[in-house]
Amino acid sequence: MKSFAEIQLPALSRPSSLRQVFLLNVGFFGGHLLLTVFAALIFSHSLAGHFWPIWPAAGITAYGLLVWGPRVIPGLLIASLLGGHFFIDLRWGINIWFTCSEIMGAWLGSLLLRRFCPGWAGLQTVRHSIAYLLLFAGIPSLFTAGLTGAGGWLFTKATGNIPHLILFWTMAKAAAIINISTLFLLFFHGKPAQKTYLDKRFLLLGTGTLGAIILLFFQTYPSGNLAVGAVFLLILPFLWMLANYPARLVYPLAAVGFLLALTGTSMGYGPYEHSHNLYPETMAQMVGILLESIGLIAAAMMYERSHAATALETANRELEQRVFARSQDLQIRNRELQIRDAFLQSVTEVNRLFAAIDPLELSLILVRFCEILVTRMHLAAAWIGVVDEHTGQINIPAKAGELAIPLSKIQIFCWATPEHTQSPSGRAITENRTLLFGASDPLFEPWQDVIKKHRMGGSIYTPFSWPDGRRGVIALYRYDDSVFPGAIIELLERLSEDLTAFMRQRKVAQQLDDARILQKTMLISGDIALQAREAPQMLQQICEELIHSGLFNAAFIIRPDEHGVFQALALAGHHVEWILQRRWSIHPDEVPDGQSLTSRAWRNREKLIVQDYLRALGPETDWYAEASQNQWRSAATFPVYHRQECWAMLNVIGPRPDLFNQEITEVLQQIALLVGHALDEIHLKSELLEERQRQSHLARHDALTGLANRRGFTEFLHPAMARARRNNRLLAVAMLDLDDFKPVNDQYGHATGDLLLQEVAARLSQALRQSDHLARLGGDEFVLVWDNLQNRDQIPPILTKIEKTLAEPYFLGGLPGIHVGISAGLTFYPHTENDQSDADLLLRQADHALYQAKQHKARRNQFWSLFAEAQNNEHIRIQTLLHEGQMVLQYQPVLDLRQERIVGVEALARLNNKAEAISPGDFLPYLEPEDQWRLTELVLNQIAGDWRAWKEAGIDLWISLNILPGSLISSVTLERLQNLLDGCAIPPQSLILEILESEELRSLESSAESIRSLQKQGYRIGLDDVGAGYASLLYLKELPVDEIKIDQAFVRNLGENPNDLHFLRAILDIGISQNVEIIVEGVENQSILNVLRLMQAPMLQGYAVARPMWASELPAWLSSSTQAMNANHEIKFDLLQLYAEVIDYQKTITNLLTSNPDWFLQLSPWSSCHCPIQQRLKQLNAMDLSDLEKAHRDYHAILEALVPTLESGSVVDIYPLQRQGEAVLQQITLAMRLQPRN
Repeated sequence: MKSFAEIQLPALSRPSSLRQVFLLNVGFFGGHLLLTVFAALIFSHSLAGHFWPIWPAAGITAYGLLVWGPRVIPGLLIASLLGGHFFIDLRWGINIWFTCSEIMGAWLGSLLLRRFCPGWAGLQTVRHSIAYLLLFAGIPSLFTAGLTGAGGWLFTKATGNIPHLILFWTMAKAAAIINISTLFLLFFHGKPAQKTYLDKRFLLLGTGTLGAIILLFFQTYPSGNLAVGAVFLLILPFLWMLANYPARLVYPLAAVGFLLALTGTSMGYGPYEHSHNLYPETMAQMVGILLESIGLIAAAMMYERSHAATALETANRELEQRVFARSQDLQIRNRELQIRDAFLQSVTEVNRLFAAIDPLELSLILVRFCEILVTRMHLAAAWIGVVDEHTGQINIPAKAGELAIPLSKIQIFCWATPEHTQSPSGRAITENRTLLFGASDPLFEPWQDVIKKHRMGGSIYTPFSWPDGRRGVIALYRYDDSVFPGAIIELLERLSEDLTAFMRQRKVAQQLDDARILQKTMLISGDIALQAREAPQMLQQICEELIHSGLFNAAFIIRPDEHGVFQALALAGHHVEWILQRRWSIHPDEVPDGQSLTSRAWRNREKLIVQDYLRALGPETDWYAEASQNQWRSAATFPVYHRQECWAMLNVIGPRPDLFNQEITEVLQQIALLVGHALDEIHLKSELLEERQRQSHLARHDALTGLANRRGFTEFLHPAMARARRNNRLLAVAMLDLDDFKPVNDQYGHATGDLLLQEVAARLSQALRQSDHLARLGGDEFVLVWDNLQNRDQIPPILTKIEKTLAEPYFLGGLPGIHVGISAGLTFYPHTENDQSDADLLLRQADHALYQAKQHKARRNQFWSLFAEAQNNEHIRIQTLLHEGQMVLQYQPVLDLRQERIVGVEALARLNNKAEAISPGDFLPYLEPEDQWRLTELVLNQIAGDWRAWKEAGIDLWISLNILPGSLISSVTLERLQNLLDGCAIPPQSLILEILESEELRSLESSAESIRSLQKQGYRIGLDDVGAGYASLLYLKELPVDEIKIDQAFVRNLGENPNDLHFLRAILDIGISQNVEIIVEGVENQSILNVLRLMQAPMLQGYAVARPMWASELPAWLSSSTQAMNANHEIKFDLLQLYAEVIDYQKTITNLLTSNPDWFLQLSPWSSCHCPIQQRLKQLNAMDLSDLEKAHRDYHAILEALVPTLESGSVVDIYPLQRQGEAVLQQITLAMRLQPRN
């Protein structure tokens, strides 16, 4: 059999456009309709009835659904309905039924064939032929005939001929599929195995066969004739033709014969015209289908047998060829195995070379690499090349073998140029693959003389990459005309990979060693930066450490001067001094000095790295010779940022190319950052030191006169007293007061008064020795200290000189001469050998002597009074008043800002001296311990009576009073205090016992135990004058007190020293952190009260709240003060309140920046339109605050500049912002000093 065409069915799921679907349906509609018309014409005389013509068209329906699926149903459906109605005259009911039966049967056949024979590819095999006949033709035909019979019975109710018709319809449907569907599949989807042709034998035999069919089926025969048997003989010529001709020729001929036989039978002729049990057409179709099936299966069997024989012959021939080829291959492989074995030995020895514990220099390793290959493989030469990417020439750093020297003298190029041709090794590099060449290859034409002279044979080249990215090649050469076997390609490629990996690992190991060394250098540099006090020393030490690392041969830090020329700040390394001999400029128009690596990096504010410095320079560059001589092979420069600006450049020079890998670059960049941070730290330390000195000076000096203030005086007096005791010398303290200062203020104003105080301070300074000390305590009070006196007689002449100096008239601001008198109180230290007086007591003694001098001004012979002279008289007077019970109490209310009401009072003891009330500061120094107990008893007795009177009047306030610090140091004194408290008859919850700082409190453990004992009884314990001394802060930490009173010294002079608000805020924060109640004393005016309200001070006491008053005055005052507090008074805003608000505002901004930057970005505080300080400045528009407003705008500009850094998630440097904040506060302080005083 020549062949039965292979049939390829398309996938039903393939996509089709709407146009394709439309054309398919039109085609199938026309084909179905034409076939129906054709069948109606030739089968019009069918004995089986007029239904016969519709069945031949079932073949095209089955083909369409098998190949195209449901997409062609519309065309087939319409064609079948129209054909049945117009050509067969079927009624619509039965017509629709028959049409649906036909389509359903065809769809069933398509599903069965694709499902149970998914690999169906035509009729070339018996299996596929049987599947086609049974699944696609037989079962669907029977299914369709059954549906048709059921329809015929439903619509006609005739039952007699239904079985015959069902058999007839089954045969008709199967015949249509076997003939028509098969023809369509062969012609439209078959792939012919060979060209289709016709010859005379086929034409004669085919014509004869058709003639025999016509003779058999277009004649009448008597019953029982032999023609029935003759029909089966017709299969023989068809089988012969299938064995010798393609199926595309034979099968159409068989279909035509089947059609002729069926046509004759339908007209009443042929061997089956006398059939009584079945319709003649049924018999004819059965015999025809049987013969066609037998033919198809027989043809498939012949094809399979023929194909198997041919395949066997082909296999025998191929086997012979393979045996021969195998024999040749074994010989070649034997030779290759010998070469491979030698190569593997070479690879093993090379890997041992790579794995050596003490590796050689890379150049020696590469030479040894080539020698191993030459020795083991008996090569003519082996060399390793590297491409010069600028010239294209292949340089040979390592070579071995007899031909190595002649080959190394030849110039080899990677790519072709007008002067040179491309070498074989260059082709391997450019194509990036291993190449084999014979000696006669055209690429070797330029070197044929060398090849012939040295008997050079085949060669092989494999490319690889050097660790720095340069392209390289390994070249191997054999003798004579021998070539390398192809099997060695893979081995050589693996060897090149091993070489690449070895060099990369070697480079990585070296880089890691370099990075470790440099990281150690960075740690040392960090220590240098942390310990540095001066910038030049720190810069020099870091450069020297970089050189000590051994990685660099030069390191220097340079910075441009005002002319844009780099000047060296630090230099280290070998012959680095030649840098100073050149003029390196930052200006790009200066060539070549302005084109250096550092110059370009400075202009771009970025790091720059040159891995091959000499190549980048080129021999024509001015400083090429110096760089080459000093081994400047690689260079890097990094910007050093100081105070957020590019300040200098850190330069390092390496002795070898490609030194600066990523790790080394990152470490050097960190070192540059470290240098910048160190510079910032040194600058910050310097500024902090200056700021501390400035703050210390402000805290210890009077803003008006520049003299020491009370704090500065106290700090001077303590060591001066210690020196006096240690050196057995005297110390004199004089408190001086102007007698006529208030009239000057009243008459000429406060500005003139300030000028007078400044002039008095200047004259006093001129009258004193350089070793003497002068301070202003406030107002018109000055204190003078003379140190290192041998006797008291040294002071009177000095005081006389002072008197004469201050007695001269003062000419201030064009006014007539002003005269003022002075009074002074003088005391000495030590009075006795065991004098235990402290600084405060010494100052009170001088103050007391001043008081005496002013009291007896009319009768005095000199302007000063000596404390020792008046002490005895005053002590007697105080003792007498106390023992006569001349003690009275005044009460000063305490305002709770949280409740806006008076919550308590402080009991203030006074000695009643008819003419005046003597305050505790004046009489306490004269009291003996027993006198102090007497005073406590009198105070508690009066408090009890006053408290009961207030209670009856409906006033419920707590009362605070001072107790003796010594009452807490022992159980005896504590018991005595408790007895006094028990006799008071006031509930403990209504008393606050306040303790003053004293030497007697130094036993903190026993004092703390006593305090806890009193607290258990219900008494609250307070600590008075907190902040006046360092010890009181210690007491606050160690003693379990319930309340603290901040000393009035922090509040009274806020108008002159607003900087004290920082200290006040700190003490408030300490008190809050200790969870104790806080009372601020010394609130003397409304401005200070407003400031403390802004600072959220809990409780206040001072003249701004109420002056001290008698117990009988308190009820009326409480009533009036409640009404006043309930009234809505407009509060005048001033600069002191602005200072406090700025402190809180800046503190809030700093907290947001450091602790919650997300909230900072959401709140947008950099916008001045939302700034509360900006609104406050508008309230003060009557003043000239232009400098302050500018400073505040600059603060917001710095704040806004931080926004991009915050948005990027980086940490911000708030130091410039803090500096500008301090500038804002300084401007407020300056404005306060220039403001006229009320």
